[in-house]
Amino acid sequence: MSKRYDFWSIVTSRIFLLVALVAIVIIGVGITKSLLRRAELQKEINQLESDTAVLENKNSELGKLIDYLATEEFKEREARLRLGLQKPGETVVVIPSLTNTNSQTNLTNQQSTAELSNWQRWLNYFFKK
Repeated sequence: MSKRYDFWSIVTSRIFLLVALVAIVIIGVGITKSLLRRAELQKEINQLESDTAVLENKNSELGKLIDYLATEEFKEREARLRLGLQKPGETVVVIPSLTNTNSQTNLTNQQSTAELSNWQRWLNYFFKK
């Protein structure tokens, strides 16, 4: 007597269920890997788009700076500041900076105090300003 297998008996057999379960797990792992890779790619795309926006903004600023550096106003200003040039009829006035003279005064005071003996420095500290 030969056993005849019908469709329902094959579907309900343990071997078929085991093979189907393994196939589902393999497909599930593949889909999960694919989704994770897609999320990584989307994150990288977003980062690159933000980097592009920053670089475009910086490029725009540099373009504006280049345009300003090419103007006559900038050239004249630099010629006055760096080269000391002046227009006919103008007088150049140089004002010394106060911070430079203060630092020179402090340096002179420190040098003169270094030449005093220790007891003279203490007297100056308590009785002079």
